[in-house]
Amino acid sequence: MSKQNTGKNRLGVIYRIAVVFLLCACSGSALAQNDAYSIQVAVVDRSSPEQQNAYQVGMRSVLLANSGDKTLLNRDDVRAGLGKADTFVESFRYESPTVGTTISRNTPMTDAVRSSGKATQLMFIQFNRELINELIRPSSAPEPETQEGFDPFANVSMALMWIIVEDGSRQMLIGAAEGQNVMDRAREIAGGLGMSLSFPAGDTTDTQAVAVDDIKTANVDRLSTAALRYAQPVTLAGHLTRTRTGSWEGVWMKVAAGQNQNQAYRSKSLDDALQLGISWLSAKDSNSAQVQPNFQSGTSSASSSTEGLLWISPLRTTKNYSEVMAFLSSIDGVDAVYPKEVLSSGMVFAVVPRSALSTVGRAAGTRDWLRQSTTPSSASESRFAQGISVAFEYLR
Repeated sequence: MSKQNTGKNRLGVIYRIAVVFLLCACSGSALAQNDAYSIQVAVVDRSSPEQQNAYQVGMRSVLLANSGDKTLLNRDDVRAGLGKADTFVESFRYESPTVGTTISRNTPMTDAVRSSGKATQLMFIQFNRELINELIRPSSAPEPETQEGFDPFANVSMALMWIIVEDGSRQMLIGAAEGQNVMDRAREIAGGLGMSLSFPAGDTTDTQAVAVDDIKTANVDRLSTAALRYAQPVTLAGHLTRTRTGSWEGVWMKVAAGQNQNQAYRSKSLDDALQLGISWLSAKDSNSAQVQPNFQSGTSSASSSTEGLLWISPLRTTKNYSEVMAFLSSIDGVDAVYPKEVLSSGMVFAVVPRSALSTVGRAAGTRDWLRQSTTPSSASESRFAQGISVAFEYLR
């Protein structure tokens, strides 16, 4: 393995959140990835700890690139393999890119590079194909050890939520002042399911404890450690991505009491994606967790004896929606209210119990901005159209 002398040139590294890192290096060319079992990792120096860190970072990417299972990294045997990533390495070498070279935003980097904003060069790692494939095979995974009769996800009432929303080139970690609308909507969905959600503060402590890649690759250890400061019984992590066709892919993981479960969904909208993940969090058992694509929060038969459906239109903004939710939730006799379906022309809400619909109608009469009306033709687009009992027009 050869090592090249390094000088001091600067290389801009474009990372997903548009943070610019400086890469000091001498002349040379940046190597492209040769195959699915090799990877380039930006490193801060050539020290042994940094080398081991680069092995783990690179191996995570290689495992995901060679497996169709996006939750692969949560398997106990895979996590154990990552702990000794150096045994999977076939060869490595350092490369110094030419001045002005731009590194792809998909290039992984070590924690030291991410926290310091500086690196020295690129480390090219070749992993052993046979060992990687052997680790990926499900047959190599041992049976998980679980405490008999104990399910930490059986009755979730509160949870901490780490979530990344990725829309094209824009990537946002929801928390603090970032994504307030998403947080509000997530809390409303959770509230309708009898849960409360909290979000990370997004301060320096959080950003140093959990990187964007830790959530995208479902790094259980990092997420569990970072969640300790919030003292929540369950952690829900999600990575929601808009596809080129406009649909959304959501990869979810919930962690509690040393156990974790994973699920992935495809949905038509970001709102649907949130409902799928949060509804999965509230599932009481493994069977109820297996919801179908395009599942809506609170979905049930239109002839349900416990919920009544009402239509409200038009609701053009999150503020409009929040006002309606707050009003319906405040009515005496309404035990629960949650959104059933969101359409461009209006929304279907579920009220529990069904008998409270008459109370809702009387309460709406005391508001000058909500008027009962006949069910408009636009409501026929809803898959719950046959079950809608009452309709209202939002006048603001």
